[in-house]
Amino acid sequence: MVLPWKTTKSEIRLHDVPYEKMEEFLSKFMKEYESPSERFLDIQHTYSHEVRLSHNSRLDICIYLLNYIRRDKTYDQLKRNCQTFAADFYGFLAGKKDVKPFHPINKIEYVNRNHFFLYESSKYTSKRE
Repeated sequence: MVLPWKTTKSEIRLHDVPYEKMEEFLSKFMKEYESPSERFLDIQHTYSHEVRLSHNSRLDICIYLLNYIRRDKTYDQLKRNCQTFAADFYGFLAGKKDVKPFHPINKIEYVNRNHFFLYESSKYTSKRE
């Protein structure tokens, strides 16, 4: 993403778009917002799989996202950012283990946090992940 962001907090922006095919999503939604003054720069994609979750309604997805962001609200340019979130979420939705962030720098300290999506954050009491 281009901007805005706060360097001390994480956020999740969810867009429910009407595209079923990746090519249509890339050409109609992503391209529309690709420029230095818009949302995206240099659009690329590295993975493509179907959603494999049994519980995948809009409500389920919103709950997963809330669980994830409430579990850890911090932001870190190397370890917890939009690319690490995208890798976690993609791997979670597609049921894939070896998904990594796109940029090589983000891959260095990346730790998969797929489990953050599954569990209600208020019921998690340990300081350990």
